Amino acid sequence: MYVVSTMGSGDLGRELDLDAVIESLENEFDIESNQHSGSMVTIRLESEGPALTLYRTGTYQIRGTDSREALFEANEDLLDALRSVGVEFSEPDFEQNNAVFLEDFETNIQLETLSLHLGLENVEYEPEQFPGVIYRPPEIGTVNLIFSSGKTIISGTVQNEVAEQSSEHLRKQLSTLPT
Repeated sequence: MYVVSTMGSGDLGRELDLDAVIESLENEFDIESNQHSGSMVTIRLESEGPALTLYRTGTYQIRGTDSREALFEANEDLLDALRSVGVEFSEPDFEQNNAVFLEDFETNIQLETLSLHLGLENVEYEPEQFPGVIYRPPEIGTVNLIFSSGKTIISGTVQNEVAEQSSEHLRKQLSTLPT
């Protein structure tokens, strides 16, 4: 199992003039930007780098790093870039909000059988809407997206131990599937 993506958020403690910030960043760095509205913009400080979404309110989100360490490094890169173009702010509280883990059970899964086996109260399965089973293991607090290829995406936690617990729970469920 490994982390495929993380997400974190912070607050600069002040409002931002997004047009001025983006113009300053574009003059200083070779950034990609995508202004969604007057109240938010997504930038990348490097091509294929993490997505940094800034909001007019001064809050921000970082998505697309592959580890907790890379997430916090991207946060420092963003703060350094903002400081370098003269944006003043108090030291923001920044926290990791989510991680997305990928596990491959290396077996094909019959999703209809699995959804019945896991219990309809814990499962959503509508193949016309989504090509996988959405499973919320009882008492673990994660969400597993399970695909017929044998792969599962685990979200709803930032802790590797909880993701491992969710993966092991699902592995046990798969081992008891009727054939």
